[in-house]
Amino acid sequence: MATNQYCYPREGFVPEVCTHEGLSLAHAQGTPFWLSEKGDVFIRYANGRWHRRIVDTCARKSYNTRTFNGVIRGKTYPGVTYKGVHYRVHILMALAWIGSIPAGWEVDHLNGDINNWTRDNIRIVTVAENYRCAVILRARRMVARQDLLQLFNMYNVAGDVYAGE
Repeated sequence: MATNQYCYPREGFVPEVCTHEGLSLAHAQGTPFWLSEKGDVFIRYANGRWHRRIVDTCARKSYNTRTFNGVIRGKTYPGVTYKGVHYRVHILMALAWIGSIPAGWEVDHLNGDINNWTRDNIRIVTVAENYRCAVILRARRMVARQDLLQLFNMYNVAGDVYAGE
């Protein structure tokens, strides 16, 4: 990939870091949250006490996506809610560890798994690059699934796999 299409970390960005419970925490700009490199979310109250927030992996629907067969399905991103506002964790991680997200750019999960928002798995990319990577990952999954089906059928025909009664 060309270096001008994505950036990790943002040039010149130095995260505001502190330690708590042996974790290195970075502050997500413009939010009350502090995040560890593994994606643990904390809030530091005015009295100096810390509170670990529980990440909601059954988050509300963020937007609809159209699949290859034309079916529209909702996509959900894990998040936390604070004072009635819902924050997606992958965006908080990018704000804390990578830097601000410019207009027209998105946070991309390198392995395509939206439930993996660790520091090493996210980056900031253009919308076009994010879409291109999603199409490539989807195509790889389809090829892998077809290979598994061929393997299963090959063993099933040979009688090596018990198919049940």
